[in-house]
Amino acid sequence: MNERIKELAIKSGFKKYDKDDGLYSPYIEGYELNDELEEFAEHIIKECIKVADDNFNKGFCPVGDYIKQHFGVE
Repeated sequence: MNERIKELAIKSGFKKYDKDDGLYSPYIEGYELNDELEEFAEHIIKECIKVADDNFNKGFCPVGDYIKQHFGVE
């Protein structure tokens, strides 16, 4: 799994244990989320790319503001 995805997952509340390289749900003890989390992150990244491309092609800049607005992120 991409290290940046791991960092963001931990920042978001997922648990990392020293016993292995996996990330685990903060809600279900012992449930490993590596594949699901990576797929989730890839979907977010693809959505960001789509938002950026759509708004750039319309002549809007900076694209980051449109991505923030699209996801409701401050």
